[in-house]
Amino acid sequence: GGEGEGGGGGRPWRRAGSRRGTTAPGGRAEAEPDRAHEAEEAAAEGQEEGEEGREGGRRPRRGSAGRVERGKCVVIRRRNVRVAGTMRPAAALACAVLLLRAPGPCLCAVLGPRRTGGGFGRPASAPAARRHGRGSDPSGRRRRVLAARGGGGDEDDGEMRELREEWRSIAPAAPSVRYPPPDGPGGVRKAIIVVDGFCPYHGGHVAESALAVHRAAVIDVCSDFIARFLHQARGRTDHLPGRMPAGPDELEAWRSSLPPSLEVRGVYCESDSGLDDAERLGAALGLCPAWHDGRNPARRDKFLMNEALSAAGLDTVRQRSCGTADEAEEFARGLGLGDEDSGGDGAAMAVVKPLRGVASDDVHLCRTLPSVRSAFGKIEGSQVFGSARSETYDRVLVQEFARGTEYAVDIVCRDGERKAVALWRYDKRPVNGAPFVYHATRLVPAGGVDDPDRVGRAVCEYAFEALDALGVRWGLSHVEVIAGPGPDGTVRTRLVEVNCRQHNADFVPLTNAVVGYNALDVVVDAHLGELGGDGGWDDVPTLPSTRAHGAIVHLVSHVEGRITDINYDVLAEMEGLPSVVDMHVYPQFMEVGNEVERTVDIRTDSGWIHLLNSDGDEFEGDYERIVELQRRMFDVEGGEGDD
Repeated sequence: GGEGEGGGGGRPWRRAGSRRGTTAPGGRAEAEPDRAHEAEEAAAEGQEEGEEGREGGRRPRRGSAGRVERGKCVVIRRRNVRVAGTMRPAAALACAVLLLRAPGPCLCAVLGPRRTGGGFGRPASAPAARRHGRGSDPSGRRRRVLAARGGGGDEDDGEMRELREEWRSIAPAAPSVRYPPPDGPGGVRKAIIVVDGFCPYHGGHVAESALAVHRAAVIDVCSDFIARFLHQARGRTDHLPGRMPAGPDELEAWRSSLPPSLEVRGVYCESDSGLDDAERLGAALGLCPAWHDGRNPARRDKFLMNEALSAAGLDTVRQRSCGTADEAEEFARGLGLGDEDSGGDGAAMAVVKPLRGVASDDVHLCRTLPSVRSAFGKIEGSQVFGSARSETYDRVLVQEFARGTEYAVDIVCRDGERKAVALWRYDKRPVNGAPFVYHATRLVPAGGVDDPDRVGRAVCEYAFEALDALGVRWGLSHVEVIAGPGPDGTVRTRLVEVNCRQHNADFVPLTNAVVGYNALDVVVDAHLGELGGDGGWDDVPTLPSTRAHGAIVHLVSHVEGRITDINYDVLAEMEGLPSVVDMHVYPQFMEVGNEVERTVDIRTDSGWIHLLNSDGDEFEGDYERIVELQRRMFDVEGGEGDD
């Protein structure tokens, strides 16, 4: 979140929301945290750097080409994309930015300041390595303690109770309300709560749409995770009035501070760690069922999630929540695993993972009983994702491995009416000894002539039923589903997980260009638009179609060690491919002497690329060329790739 920093000398820019190599120790002892919290740590950090962009309730808007000033941006200048058909005005404007024709290198339509020089050419003189490698902390800013992971509040442990008392002595919790200028409090009748809205292209986009398009107020709230991080790890207190209210007295005082004429029409939460807080606050304010779904732990616990779907009659994988390694091994044996790998494409496999978590973090694909026991040992006792208390996992989830292709559906709900606003197909491949390494996330159609096998339609319909089973009637969800062949030529669909938040990527430019609208604008329309009114929500179809080819490509490192050379020719060739409209290599990997590691999950990738093209053959060729080239991005000291 927050604004980026320009990277001169031809080196790539830095996006503050994409920071790598951070260390935020947990507890009072120095200990490395769960890597799944890096993005939310960066989001908290973004509050410090992004305040300028938040003034007046607005983020920086996309600007025109040319030199880049702080708080502005550069538009994409690309060829090879033709978008036909009608779309909503906001999306049409975004597409107009995407489709500008001009000579010169590919520039970027991303928020925040960017470099003003050319592409990925080698600098005239390579600077001495001055950026510290992954895990180092020269300033000491990241060595301070953060035990909390967000959520909780009504079941605090002793440490959290003491912390809340300290917060109350510093400042009472009070609503932090932004109004659309020049209306002020007197002219606004509706509002939306935004929890942890620090990223300019997620929460910032939602807030801007609410303020500028719907003339509604935005109530900013810090989840317990963000509040605790900024206080304990950064030594800050200025954010504490905007924290989550805890307890009946604090909640009543918080509620009474809101103008009585202001109708709160729902809660949007950007972060994973704040999801429980967002549900707790919406329920406590009495927004359920008019604008909110209340609380349900099955929306975050992967075992309870699948149990809820199974009870509703949906097809799910076999699973067990295991308290011991022996129990995990026994269940895996029932799935067909043995002491040795039987080999072959049809061999039995099990997935061992935490009950909570994101982005394949600590997810293990096991082919043998010893590997199941080993995976259990790695997860048991680790810190629970999303918990405000010092909890560790005493149970581990073991599931049947579902064969097929993985999809993700971005769904917006409005009082039970559901619209799939984007359908993504994952390309995950086994590399670097890891079973599920993201290579790309592609936009694909659902239904119609472009979905002849009806796979997209089947995935979306299953995702709709999954949300029904979990009682989700409001807001934005990102639902992951495995699709494979079923009996009599049907499509068999089973759940991976439901995430009651947005797709964690800067997807708005791509979906605007490829689909014609985006999930964030639609979710704001769902909460703040007038029921039965013209335009907005009613203009969005139930299933998405596509009018071009688009994808988010993950840059996968195949080497590990100290970087001795950066292959700028390789990066420049990637950037120059016709389908590439946006490219970002994480800045610490653009310094000789820093450490790079092999990519085994999203946390360890080296950057990302946005692809967009109306020519399918050219799109596919560019993608496969990137997959080939990324093996040669870096040279390392005595390092060899290991697939």
